[in-house]
Amino acid sequence: MGLGGSSSTTSIAATIAALSLAIAACNGDSTASSGGTGDSSGTTEGTSTAGTTTASGTGTSTGATTSGGTGTGASMSGTETGTTTTASTGDTATTGTSSGGTTMGVTQGSGTTAVDTTTGVDSTTGGDTTTGGMTTGGVTTGDMTTGMQQETGLWLISIEDTSSPTRLFKVDLMTGNSTHLCDLDTSNDYNTSTFSRDGLLYTANANTQNLEIIDPCTCKRTVVGPTKVTALPGITADQAEGLYGLETNLDVLVTLDTMSGAATPIGPLGINWGTGGLTWSDGIKNTYAINGTDDTLYVVDHMTGKASVLVKTNYNFGSVGIEWHPKTEEIYACSNSAELFQVDPKTGVVTTIGPMNYGNPAAHCDNLAAPWTLVQCVEDK
Repeated sequence: MGLGGSSSTTSIAATIAALSLAIAACNGDSTASSGGTGDSSGTTEGTSTAGTTTASGTGTSTGATTSGGTGTGASMSGTETGTTTTASTGDTATTGTSSGGTTMGVTQGSGTTAVDTTTGVDSTTGGDTTTGGMTTGGVTTGDMTTGMQQETGLWLISIEDTSSPTRLFKVDLMTGNSTHLCDLDTSNDYNTSTFSRDGLLYTANANTQNLEIIDPCTCKRTVVGPTKVTALPGITADQAEGLYGLETNLDVLVTLDTMSGAATPIGPLGINWGTGGLTWSDGIKNTYAINGTDDTLYVVDHMTGKASVLVKTNYNFGSVGIEWHPKTEEIYACSNSAELFQVDPKTGVVTTIGPMNYGNPAAHCDNLAAPWTLVQCVEDK
């Protein structure tokens, strides 16, 4: 399942330029600027006996050998003042303030053991703002800009089959609100869905009793084959590339063949199961399940099929959708009210996140699917 926004092109370019100059400094072409001049784009150039570099920002430099000096450079629309402090081995740190955009960075060199600390803000007119670029020993190990990239995959898929045709929705984890993705070419019922770890959206068609794959970009259906069981309200990805299923007529845990669709029993649940749902959790390396008959959260042993009571919930479930999300590592659920819930596996407390807003007052929810890999067409919605 998986899980984007993008940073501004200008900020990325500024960051790359700053990091390139920092790398040059760590390789021996460095200077400490104590009053140099800068151009209008937010850089300050200086010259010393150790070389020439562009210095800007607040950061910590470890090990570079520099001899200080007063830099000279391009014309500057502002005044920079600075204080130079020399460590015991000759490293030089500069504190400076000017006007304009703000740049902060951390550079670590490969020279002698003295540690120089630079504090202050070097600001010139019109500069972009960058925070936290880091270079170690002349090799860039990472950078971060203000305006961080949005994390992907913070959503769930739900099939809404009360309407005709059956519809596919993206459900926001933070609000519960849903976004209509596409319509299926059928009005059949689907009371369970799951993403496999390789990014395929599997569903069980309750009318035909077939295992199907639905393309979340187009809603195109591909029939895998008959499950050969009559009640399959819960399917989930397993710990590899396969699927588990909750069969509630026989009350057994099954595996599902992703090539043929056929279900093979693992073992009995040990209880009489009503409505329900099933989800794999990497956190416990086993499956969670909610039984809508007794409103209880269970752990179902994926090796034996035995269901063990984990905690009684404080919600009266009718239909059941349940999903452990790999990004947040939380359990989400839904039911007759078509609201998104979060379920605490320690206390059983069911917290309402928000209504799904399917646009159909009669709609309920009985299936949720979380992505293990990036699904770009869903991210873009």
